[in-house]
Amino acid sequence: MIRFDMSAVRHAARTTFRLAMGGLLAAGLAVGVQAQDRTAISGTTVSLAPLKGFVPSTKFAGLENAEAKASVLVVELPPEAHPQLSTLFTNLETAKTNFAKQNITIDDAEDIDTAAGKGRILTGQQALGAATFDKWIVLLKGAKTVMITVQAPDDSDLDGDDIVAMLKTVSLGAEPTIDQKLAALPFRVRATDPFRVVDTFGGLGVLMTSGPLNVDPKGSQPMLIVSYQTGGQVPAGQLAAVGEKLLQTTRGFEKAQIAKRDTVTFAGDKNGVMLSGTITEGSARKRFAQYMGLSADGRFVRMIVSADEATYPSLEPAIKAIADSIAFAAKSR
Repeated sequence: MIRFDMSAVRHAARTTFRLAMGGLLAAGLAVGVQAQDRTAISGTTVSLAPLKGFVPSTKFAGLENAEAKASVLVVELPPEAHPQLSTLFTNLETAKTNFAKQNITIDDAEDIDTAAGKGRILTGQQALGAATFDKWIVLLKGAKTVMITVQAPDDSDLDGDDIVAMLKTVSLGAEPTIDQKLAALPFRVRATDPFRVVDTFGGLGVLMTSGPLNVDPKGSQPMLIVSYQTGGQVPAGQLAAVGEKLLQTTRGFEKAQIAKRDTVTFAGDKNGVMLSGTITEGSARKRFAQYMGLSADGRFVRMIVSADEATYPSLEPAIKAIADSIAFAAKSR
């Protein structure tokens, strides 16, 4: 289960790396290097002067150039994550060892002066199928821990100095409101009492709970997460199989006992999938449900919720209302 204790921060950091380094296969950088006016990255604290050709993405928090297969991905984590990530970025050999687990070869690490203050930048490459991408990964500290990843096909007409110059323009402002963060997500969702929004993460998901605690190390409160898939596509008819595999690889749900498999309408998909059953955490037995629905382009949105067996029945009307509110956002920001 995802919780906001320090172990969850470490898990979130690892998840962030997988997303930032491996999830956006259709990414690269624009050929033009002329900077444009400053652009605020919706739902984050980040603004920067992008290279010519970059526009705000409708799929994730950042910028993209579809023609050039280019991306600038912004991921923000709690401030508590910065010391752990800073250790990884500071030592080149440590960075090489850890990023190698994501099939990323780190070549260099250096300090960088940005409009937001000092940061640390790693450069390297990643092989994704038959393609190889150059990568620039910068870590910054503001109201949030900020990691920005730029990636480009290695055969693009791109000067690394231009990328570094763009990253030096990054500034960090005040943290957006919850409503602003929700509006920046690639899907729409409404909380229903007794659930409330705790925060969004990575511009791709939202965490909700019921109860007074935002930090819940014992997992005593109900938990509900909605997230969006950025990379790859799910073939028609494979959503149920993908859903079960995802459940088995979700922390806390590896040994989930699936009691029911239902076809439901979810996120506008009349062939959505819902899995429900039970999990065990220590001595506590909990009920869970996982909903998944596909968009027209084969990407999915996923909602997973869990609560104590005794509490779950009283939450079902709210869970259904939240599930019914979820829809893919229009492709504009």
